[in-house]
Amino acid sequence: MPRSLHHVLTSVILIGLPAMAATAQEKPRSPRAAAAKAAPEQKPPPPAEAMLYWIREDGKFGYIDNTGKVVIPVQYENTFGFREGLAGVRINGRHGYIDRTGKLVIPAVFDMTYAFREGLAWVKQDGKYGYIDKTGKMVIPPQFDDAEDFSEGLAAVKVGNLYGYIDRTGKMVIPPQFSHTHRFMGGVAQVVVDRRTAYIDRTGRVLWVQKDSPKDSPREGHEGGKPHRH
Repeated sequence: MPRSLHHVLTSVILIGLPAMAATAQEKPRSPRAAAAKAAPEQKPPPPAEAMLYWIREDGKFGYIDNTGKVVIPVQYENTFGFREGLAGVRINGRHGYIDRTGKLVIPAVFDMTYAFREGLAWVKQDGKYGYIDKTGKMVIPPQFDDAEDFSEGLAAVKVGNLYGYIDRTGKMVIPPQFSHTHRFMGGVAQVVVDRRTAYIDRTGRVLWVQKDSPKDSPREGHEGGKPHRH
C-alpha cells in the first residue's frame, strides 16, 4: 500500500474512534422516555385560596376562616361574600370592597355593589348601573337600568323595560329585547321573549323557543327581571 494512502486511512480511523465510543455509551431511550424528555415540564397548580365565611353578630358582619378563627372582625352593615379575592361590604349606607385582610381596597362610595366575576363587578350610582374593575376604576360608566354579572365575556343589562347583553367594553352586542335573562353557560343563555322561554347563543341567534301557549313566568326580574336587593 502506498505510504500516502496508509496515512489517510489511519487518520480516518483515529478520528472516528471517539465518536463511535461516545455513541456506544448512549443507551437507547424508550419512546415513553423520549416523549417525557420532549414534553415541557409541568408545574403543579397553585394551591386553592382558602375559604372565608361571613358571620353576623348584633347586626354586624365579619369573617372567620375554616378553623373558626375570626380573621375579619364584625364591623360591616352587610357583606356579599368573597369572590376573586375581594368582598363587597356596606359601611354607613355606602358600598365598597375589602381584601382578605379586611383592608378597604375600593372605597365605600357606591349606592350598591355585588361580587366580582371575570374581573368586573356591577355597581350602582345615582340610580344607574355600570361596572368597575378590581382597582375600583369605572370601566363601563353607569348607564343601565339594571345589570347582571359577567359570564363568558357577556353580561345582561336592562335598558328601559328590556334586557340585552354587553361585552367587556360596554358595547351592546345583543340588543335589548328580553323580559328576563340568565347568564351564559357553555355559550348558551336562557331568556324570555314575548312571554316564551327561549335559548340563544352568544350572537343572539335563537336556538330554541317555546311553542306551546305562553304563561306568566313565576320568575320575575333580574335573573328574572327583579331589581337588586342587597
